[in-house]
Amino acid sequence: MDSSFDTAREAARSEPTPTAGGSETARPSLSARARTWSGIASFVILVILAVVAVRHVMHEVDVADVWAYLDALPLWKVLEALALTAAGYMVLTLYDVSALRYLNLRVRYPTVALASFAGYAISNNVGWAVISGGSVRYRVYSAAGLSAGTIAKVVVFSTTTFTLGVSFTGSIGMLVGPHPVASLLSLPEWLVQVLAGVTLAGLLALCVLAEVTRKPVKVWRWSFQLPSSGLMLAQIAIASLEILIAGAALWLLLPQTHGASFMEFLGIYCAALVVAMVSHIPGGLGVFETILLLGLSAQGSAGGVLGALLAYRFIYYVLPLVVAGMLLAAWELKTASGPAAALRALFRRVFNREP
Repeated sequence: MDSSFDTAREAARSEPTPTAGGSETARPSLSARARTWSGIASFVILVILAVVAVRHVMHEVDVADVWAYLDALPLWKVLEALALTAAGYMVLTLYDVSALRYLNLRVRYPTVALASFAGYAISNNVGWAVISGGSVRYRVYSAAGLSAGTIAKVVVFSTTTFTLGVSFTGSIGMLVGPHPVASLLSLPEWLVQVLAGVTLAGLLALCVLAEVTRKPVKVWRWSFQLPSSGLMLAQIAIASLEILIAGAALWLLLPQTHGASFMEFLGIYCAALVVAMVSHIPGGLGVFETILLLGLSAQGSAGGVLGALLAYRFIYYVLPLVVAGMLLAAWELKTASGPAAALRALFRRVFNREP
């Protein structure tokens, strides 16, 4: 929801400038280099911790149990998970719809659907959502006439929508069913419930602030204009619905022996989503699965839980990525210039039809 994009101005001020000779450029400041190296170090540490955690969990998993569970997985469960996946990605397109509404822009829904679906399908697998998903959105939305600054605002707004939704949904789950998260973090259940309650209170305060103020809100170096309280509530509702659908797809695939209620599962599922996202490991691969294994396999078969997670990874992540790649390729052939236009002309000449 960043309307002024102070960070862009900071980046512009820190860009290299020509010296008197015209060929040399200014070196990055010490603070900029320190931030870069600290980011790299944090990423490396997170990767190491993830690898250690995965190795620890895998010692408790019998690979034969994993394959046995996948082999016995009923077809109807797979089909229902596929249907929920389609529904979840349709709801995801509403992230961009609400962002464009916030910016008072009108873009045809097919364009929004392509940009949003492909952006999320790719960023869910690649990670670094602002960069990977943002690049896809830039390619599609710029062809529709949107500026780079406007597209950046869409990306920021959509990211904020997810943050609001996962905070609300995860807090509800941990408030009602705190046990898996409390067990994972070795915290008393009441403390997990207090933290969830504080988060919900913060979301309520943010909605009240959006209702009573029309001035830009400043947080440290950033300033942004809050949407209306109605639009913010819509953000929370849209993101919560998408998370519930995505979680239900995994819940459906899990073995019944894991012993957690849906609300308990919801809390640990949202925690896994957040940790996987902030880890910046591509797709949260290994991180997401490890947290859910630790949180859900205590009362059931770890092999069955891992089998369900592998099926979920394929259904909710890999398949949409394949579909997104095909849709983007078709869109490029239809609209792009240069090599893509030449390929389109060749296709038309050989097959006497449009691709």
